[in-house]
Amino acid sequence: MELSYSFHLGNDSNKTIKARREAKNTLSGTTNKSNNAIQNVKQLGKVNHHNLRQYDNNQELIKTIKGSNDIVKDVKELYLDLFEESRLEYNKKQIRDDRTIDNYFNKISNDTKHDLACEIVIELGDMVYWDDKGLEYKYEMTKVFEKQLDDLKEIVPDFYIANATIHFDEHSPHLHIVGVPVKENCKTGLARQVGKTSIFTKESLVVIQDKMRERCIEEFNQVYQLDNTLKEKQKGKNRDITPYERKIYNEKVKGLKQEISNLENEVSDLEDNKKSINKQITKLNKDKNNITDEIDKKKKINNKIIIKSKNQLWDENKKLEEERDFYKGLSNQYEGMYKKEKEKTNYLIYHLNKVFQKLPEFIKTIVDNLFNHSGLDLEYFKKEYDPEVKRKEAKRFKGFNLFNKKEIERATHNLNKEMDEVAEEFYNTKKSKEKDDSFSL
Repeated sequence: MELSYSFHLGNDSNKTIKARREAKNTLSGTTNKSNNAIQNVKQLGKVNHHNLRQYDNNQELIKTIKGSNDIVKDVKELYLDLFEESRLEYNKKQIRDDRTIDNYFNKISNDTKHDLACEIVIELGDMVYWDDKGLEYKYEMTKVFEKQLDDLKEIVPDFYIANATIHFDEHSPHLHIVGVPVKENCKTGLARQVGKTSIFTKESLVVIQDKMRERCIEEFNQVYQLDNTLKEKQKGKNRDITPYERKIYNEKVKGLKQEISNLENEVSDLEDNKKSINKQITKLNKDKNNITDEIDKKKKINNKIIIKSKNQLWDENKKLEEERDFYKGLSNQYEGMYKKEKEKTNYLIYHLNKVFQKLPEFIKTIVDNLFNHSGLDLEYFKKEYDPEVKRKEAKRFKGFNLFNKKEIERATHNLNKEMDEVAEEFYNTKKSKEKDDSFSL
């Protein structure tokens, strides 16, 4: 696998000849170029604040491998070690007190022509490489960065390191080095002075970076027991990335990661929606096939009906008309038969009623004479009304006149009178009943 390597030195781009030339053409006399150099104690304090992260509770993600937890103090002490002897020698040579230097650190901090200190940032591997690595794996970079400090001392012996701190709290482990470049044997001023421009030039930075990157990948492979290589060196990589730029970069990376996560979630949702839609499509296709089959069935039925020609329909209609006429004729026949039968029935009922009118009179007379009149028994009734008995009696008494004619006539008169009264009562009752029956018919 190929890994990227960066070696960034902080600088003030406004101090370059090109930048100063551009500044002359602006109203403010300045440019908008970056200033990442440590020019004074105020900027050194900002570096201290950023590098040591004392405002952060996650101090286990910050590791100092050289110096203390106060970079300002570390640089001041380094200034005493590096320049105090030269300062004292310089002051001894001065005749005027106003030309002596009481504190070289403060003098350089207030001098706009010199940088108080330098910061170098070293990083191996980018976010893509380190993103899926655990913290323990990242902590192994401590050994690599410690060797990088030794390499830097060897390659740039005139650069003295005051503080070195590793950051594990960002996307990739990286090392912040704060130190002081020293220029020896100066003809004016102190014999030993701060000399950034003398130590770090365009040419020297190329050499320094080439050597440091080769050493770094070797040390990395040795610590991690890998066989990785370096990506090709890119143009402009000697430019320093400031804490602010790194923060912006990390925020962008974080934003991109969030966007990637959101897109992955959207893709997942789309996949789920796709599956759901495919199921719906499958169901719709099934429903469509069912509907198509049903339509085909209906069409076949309709076709069977439609296939019948006009002549067939006329023939069927003609048959229906013939059947209608046939049943109409039958209806007329049955109606005539009904009238005739009704006429016969009425005639029969009429004469039966006449019979029934007479029949009750006869029956009632018999009953009344048999059961309601004293002295008139059955034998007497037979003699008077039974033709057969009367014939026998007449034959028997023919030629004899045993009875008093007046008595017979009186009895006959009484009997006839009683029978007339009974017949009249029977007739009146029957007539009333006929009225009731006529209403019921």
